[in-house]
Amino acid sequence: MNPRLSSSQKRSNSKLILFLFVAFGFTWTCWLPLLANKQLAADLPVLPGQFYLGSFGPLAGAAAAELSAGRKGFFAWMKTLFSFSFPRRWLLISSGLPLVYGCIAILAHRLVTGSFPDMHRFGLTSDLPSGFNIWETSLVWMLTFGIGEESGWRGFLLPELHRSRSLFASALIVAAVWMLWHLPAFWFNDNYLGMGFGVIGWGISLAYGSVVLAWICAGSRWSIIPVILWHGIFDTLTASDQARQVIAIACSMLVILHGIILMRKLGRRGTQQ
Repeated sequence: MNPRLSSSQKRSNSKLILFLFVAFGFTWTCWLPLLANKQLAADLPVLPGQFYLGSFGPLAGAAAAELSAGRKGFFAWMKTLFSFSFPRRWLLISSGLPLVYGCIAILAHRLVTGSFPDMHRFGLTSDLPSGFNIWETSLVWMLTFGIGEESGWRGFLLPELHRSRSLFASALIVAAVWMLWHLPAFWFNDNYLGMGFGVIGWGISLAYGSVVLAWICAGSRWSIIPVILWHGIFDTLTASDQARQVIAIACSMLVILHGIILMRKLGRRGTQQ
């Protein structure tokens, strides 16, 4: 066995363990009081926007893991994370795709319910102040779950796994971790509480969403700027109050279809050297 390879693998494993510990620890610490208040009427004190604060767990985990390897590596990671040195078509792809999903979902809503969604409330959620418009809501999603999650899932975990696995296999592992990370939300967040057996579809769409985002991130030379755009716009569409039925389902089905199309392409991509 190559001693250098063995040492490198040990460092990688240590970084992955630290990442998972901090990412889950930070988020679940933020979310468990919300769960206790919802399920046990514990009346624990919580901060305004504490649900959104929990989104920064993956970012905290990735930062801790990179800092553990030294400040030089940390700053190099940050430079890649928010780099604009990628083909600009990925900005169009990452923003255009969820917008196409949304347009098709609106038409699906019209076909199923017989009416279009209320465009004055489109994309808005009661989880945010009532004065927010759709642009402010989208910005909140991008600055919280967009940056908070993507810094960890696509900015750290995906490329770290891709060192020894295909991009497709790496994306599926990220999806499994991503699903588990959401676990407390199923006991306090209304979007998850009402899911029922729809959790199966949610899990499948999240897995294929991980494939789509892996494709975008690798094409963007591991910058997370395009995936932040995709994530923020997609959350605006699917986490809104009006999206809990037709719109969310339609968007998820389109993501699954896109992920299936990408499966073979990503599976042929070898490890990242």
